[in-house]
Amino acid sequence: MKIVDAKGLKCPMPLILTKRALLEIEQDETLEILIDNEISVKNVSRFLEEHQMQVGTENLDGLYRLTVCKTGVIAEQTRAEEYCETPQPDPSNYIISFQKNIRGEGSDELGSRLIQLFINTLPDIDHKPNVIVFLNSCVFLTLMDSVVLEPLKRLEIEGVRILVCGNCLDYFQKKEELAVGIVSNMYEIMSLMSDSPKVLYP
Repeated sequence: MKIVDAKGLKCPMPLILTKRALLEIEQDETLEILIDNEISVKNVSRFLEEHQMQVGTENLDGLYRLTVCKTGVIAEQTRAEEYCETPQPDPSNYIISFQKNIRGEGSDELGSRLIQLFINTLPDIDHKPNVIVFLNSCVFLTLMDSVVLEPLKRLEIEGVRILVCGNCLDYFQKKEELAVGIVSNMYEIMSLMSDSPKVLYP
């Protein structure tokens, strides 16, 4: 029995190796495919089933063993990679990191207005961020006298996590004036940002 070892490989490689192996074996011969990610299991299974082959799947603690008998026909020109489907990323799965309290270059006065408009707009967009981070002088935007306190509180009520740099609050001696969000540290902030598929820096 021929074995395709696709462990550690992402789509479309398991599909390509499966097609190659099927072209090499005889009709009614059995093929075993080893895969360690669920997405590739689904894609390979769909590829085989659409070519009239029955697939048996066994999950061995995250290692999937697919067993198939070559009963259908695979053409040399078949593009196995076209069966590669990956889940679409969640458009709301992103972080906004404010590092300065102005937006753009040029006029600081205009930049300050733009950052206010940016934050005022956030509660009204369809795909809100998971997390908003405030660093350096941007922590002033989270204080009691902030001109954007209302939209930030709306975002927090709607489930957006607002993290405010604790070292920055200490530096400016403003920790007692924090009015929205929670005091965070660089370890938590960097961990979240490194795990996020997208980080925006206004």
